[in-house]
Amino acid sequence: MLNETYISFYLSSFRIHVFRKAIAEIGEPKYIRFLVKDEGPSMIMEAYNKKDFQSHRVTPKKESGGMEISSLPLCSLLKNRLGWEEGKSYRVPGRTYPSQHLAVFDLTAAEQIQNPDGP
Repeated sequence: MLNETYISFYLSSFRIHVFRKAIAEIGEPKYIRFLVKDEGPSMIMEAYNKKDFQSHRVTPKKESGGMEISSLPLCSLLKNRLGWEEGKSYRVPGRTYPSQHLAVFDLTAAEQIQNPDGP
């Protein structure tokens, strides 16, 4: 079963907002990691089983909205590759694949959104 989801990137603070529903649909892992191919239009978020330099700890469910991850390297990589504007925010649509414990996001479909940190 495929389920629509989103991920947001806030380039002014180098934060990534992962929607809590997406984390639940990939199996409520303790860690997640993001995979971006050198030459590809998509990014994968997958459930991961350990802490290392590629993984991010999933925060406990405090609210249904989502969790925030700080990642200067990933935000910078996507900004440079996709030509995103410095200090702007972008939302990227994707789909979860619960049986495979991952979500795939279409980077070519990113839309600029209003930055919650200001103009």
